[in-house]
Amino acid sequence: MNDTLVAFAVLAWLAYLASRLLARHHLPELVAFLIVGALLGPSGPPFINLIDEPSLIALRPVTEVALAVLMFVIGERVSVRALRAARWTLTTGVVQFAFSAIAVYWVTSRLGADRSVALVLGALAGAGAPMTIAHIVSSVKARGSYPTGIVGTHAVSDALATTTFAAVLPIALLLSDEAADVGSALFDFVQLGIGGAVLGLILGLFISRLGFQIETSGELLLFVLVHIVIGWTIAGWLDISLPLATLVAGATAATVSPQSFSVRMFRTIKTVEQPLYLLFFALAGASIHLADVPKVGIVGIAYVVVRTAGKIVGGLTGGLLGGLGWRRSLRLGVNLTPQAGVAVGLAVIASERLGAPGAEAATVVLGAVVLFELVGPLLVARDLRGWSSQEEESGTAPEQFELPARVLIAAPVQVDLPEWLIDQAARWRSSLVVLMPGERDEPNAAKIGERCGSRDVDLEFRSLRNESFAGAVVRSCSQHQADLVVLFAPRPSTGASRLVLLPAERIARQLSVPVLAFPLNLPDADESPRPRRLPWQN
Repeated sequence: MNDTLVAFAVLAWLAYLASRLLARHHLPELVAFLIVGALLGPSGPPFINLIDEPSLIALRPVTEVALAVLMFVIGERVSVRALRAARWTLTTGVVQFAFSAIAVYWVTSRLGADRSVALVLGALAGAGAPMTIAHIVSSVKARGSYPTGIVGTHAVSDALATTTFAAVLPIALLLSDEAADVGSALFDFVQLGIGGAVLGLILGLFISRLGFQIETSGELLLFVLVHIVIGWTIAGWLDISLPLATLVAGATAATVSPQSFSVRMFRTIKTVEQPLYLLFFALAGASIHLADVPKVGIVGIAYVVVRTAGKIVGGLTGGLLGGLGWRRSLRLGVNLTPQAGVAVGLAVIASERLGAPGAEAATVVLGAVVLFELVGPLLVARDLRGWSSQEEESGTAPEQFELPARVLIAAPVQVDLPEWLIDQAARWRSSLVVLMPGERDEPNAAKIGERCGSRDVDLEFRSLRNESFAGAVVRSCSQHQADLVVLFAPRPSTGASRLVLLPAERIARQLSVPVLAFPLNLPDADESPRPRRLPWQN
């Protein structure tokens, strides 16, 4: 076990370094996770072979828990609120899934594939890769309803693929084995499809009702993670679909919870999102079987081509039906081609339940996933890079901007706020929330209060206690519903490593509101401490 942990630590370290290298060339870091995992995994060069099959089996619980947490977060994208905000998400998800599934089944059966194999391929063709797309959206900093809707469409595709697979698996079992038990086949459908949805519904309601009473972010994160692990354990005992259960749990929790709590809960969970992405996709890359690619044959080539065409045509049709507009709908199909996660898991189930026909279908799907996961993210990142929520169908920005009603000003040390900032707040008629060390009755806080009072600006002073500065800013922004955050933070030293994000960068990644950061001039090491000054102060 120690050797497995050491190998995994080396894999994670190399995957992180490779992701930083690709990020400097504006390429998605997800590709680095997959490539490093594939090269160091069992299917990589024999002289490396850092992660072997027994190590992958030993680390499978870690991968499954990471998958469960990430699918819970993605569940927010298919909640009732999210689907109402982007109505085309549901229509596109259903239409492109139907197009892909029907087209793949028809073409592969005409090419000579067994009907049971064609059924499985058709059910899995519609599956997407919501975690892959969510990570790309985050890495390229795409904002707005269109990138969010793409993630939701992939999540809808996975939910439909899981339930459809559960429905066709008994039929495929009967077609491949005339002596198969019908009752056992029907039980498989209830187990995979209905069981996962029911477990997710119960888990989401439980998390929503009890988690609402928790105030601190750390305790809320621990509460959600513990119950996701409990859900993972129950799914393993009952042999039901873990991705479907956690996806439904996240969607249920986001739907039935008050919006303020829903935002706080998912923002808290997203603080551990990045390491989970590295963990899951590095091990997913190690699980890729590169040797399966040449084995797909004519059926595999048809699966890749027809699935891609079905996604493009279905995305165009579903987008137009949902009112997305023909330009975005035409681009949507390429963004729906990546496939991973759920498709791989269902393919493994097919190989275990169906024998030789299931193994044939799994080989085709796993070989296609290698292509879709290595090429698809590059195309999606290229399309979404620089996307802004302010972009309209005509490509022009809105003419009017809403002024911030409440501004959060934060600093890790006591600073003298510039008068122009208070004057601007007075012009905007904005209220100020100041977060910094000290008490309300101290001279610095009193001076800020006098300046705000003279300009008729509402002020609330919050004392920064012994806690993480980034965590305090994120929590205060959510608590006070700030529309703008202004940070005053020390400059990094000239020798500081840029592998570590600055507090202002961490805060900006976690918040959905604009963040303005102003550097502070720190005193030299050989000078006695003096009050921090801003660059524009003499």
